[in-house]
Amino acid sequence: MMKSRSLLLVPLLILAGSPLAQPYPAKPVRVLVASVAGGPPDIIMRGLAGPLRQDFGQPIIVENMPAGDGVVAAQTIMRLAPEGYALLMASGGPMTVNPALKKLPYDPPKDFTPVVMVAQFNSVFVINAAVPASSLKELIALAKAKPGSVTFGTAGTPTTSNLYAEWFRHSQNVDFYNVPYKSNPQALQAVVSGEVQATVFASAGAMAQAKAGKVKVLAAVAEKRIAGYPDLPTVREQGVDLVIRNWYGLFARAGTPKDIVERWNRAVSRITADQAFQDKILFAQGMERASPSGEPPEAFAQFLQRDRAMYERIKQEGKLKID
Repeated sequence: MMKSRSLLLVPLLILAGSPLAQPYPAKPVRVLVASVAGGPPDIIMRGLAGPLRQDFGQPIIVENMPAGDGVVAAQTIMRLAPEGYALLMASGGPMTVNPALKKLPYDPPKDFTPVVMVAQFNSVFVINAAVPASSLKELIALAKAKPGSVTFGTAGTPTTSNLYAEWFRHSQNVDFYNVPYKSNPQALQAVVSGEVQATVFASAGAMAQAKAGKVKVLAAVAEKRIAGYPDLPTVREQGVDLVIRNWYGLFARAGTPKDIVERWNRAVSRITADQAFQDKILFAQGMERASPSGEPPEAFAQFLQRDRAMYERIKQEGKLKID
């Protein structure tokens, strides 16, 4: 009898010494960032990596994988086991925008588990300083009075700025000529130079150009007025009933244990709640910790449903045809 008990203990001892029995994480964790190095999500994730290493006791390896507007990064995560050792830092592009517009090799609600929203961009409506308009209403009136006179710079299909421009053109019945560029910063520079007249851009970069007298900022493309710019009205206050929400969040492979997802959620939420982190990392990138940032995974999942529905509405009302 004693011999049989000893034999039963052998697999238990082996299991106790295996990685499966070790507390998570037992090795470094990779975070694939669906952005170029030096972009806002990359800077934010690298800012999180240090505190997360202290929290988890393991290195957080940040890898940039911008190809395919995040599709390549998403597919890479899908090929890995759902053990919490590879996460995805992504924007709405691969998670709500593109899935609402066209068929992808994955379906976010089925293939990924929302972990936590990290932060949201404050976007603003920007025009060249020489354009004779001081409000969104005046710009719309100008576009109607002189069809084709207002050109709108975007980052091309199917980016948020392009979608917003097309929806704006159709919903407001104005003849905005859409000029696609390779990136949003290029579109902003085109507005600064006068190559195009208008665009939508992150508040931090746009406000810097406005202070230099190179552009005029007409409205906050947000649910509420932006902290630090209380005199800037929202688009909704000026009669345009649609806002765009640029955001970044963390995702895990579907099937990742709930306790691992919740641990990441708590750790990131605690770090982003720190005012020093917000001032140094988030605000410097034109972002803020707005709801549901820092809230439970369920709140993030509900937000994603609403965000995708919004882009489906933009596609329908903007009469967009996406290949």
